[in-house]
Amino acid sequence: MRAKLNSALWCVFYVLLTAVLVLSGCGQEPAPASPGNSAPVMDSLAPDFTLKDLDGNTVRLSDFRGKVVFLNFWATWCGPCRMEMADIEEVHQEYRNRGVVVLGVDLRESAGMVRSFVQQGGYTWTFLLDTSGQVGTAYRVRGIPSSFFIDREGVIRAVAVGAIPGETMEQYLAQAMQ
Repeated sequence: MRAKLNSALWCVFYVLLTAVLVLSGCGQEPAPASPGNSAPVMDSLAPDFTLKDLDGNTVRLSDFRGKVVFLNFWATWCGPCRMEMADIEEVHQEYRNRGVVVLGVDLRESAGMVRSFVQQGGYTWTFLLDTSGQVGTAYRVRGIPSSFFIDREGVIRAVAVGAIPGETMEQYLAQAMQ
């Protein structure tokens, strides 16, 4: 009985902590508003960026023009991010041969930490390191996970803040694939 009560209390604590982190932006500081630093919005060109992947290779968003991009901002310590990882892997497996690229942009963590997490989870999409948070700032990420669904021309077609189920990911991908 006591173990069940402790488990229930931890669940309540986890849910409340997750809600606080999501509502507060999960520790991410929003960039100050300025004319050159406006938030990307749906139907606008996605800000280009260059980051390193877990193998140290340089990856540019613009390298994927002609493909649909599912861009997910996350961190290993973020509970909601971890919750949606299995669904992202399923979407990646289902859509990778249909012109869809999944990019996971980890915010402000070391390559070793991210690599360990990715290997333990068996995740196979491309993971990028935004160690300074500059790309998150360019996208005005205020809470993680945050996902952007970008069409073949580089235009943002859908945005989701917070963990989303696989069905919703597929709906957003369908919008970007049109």
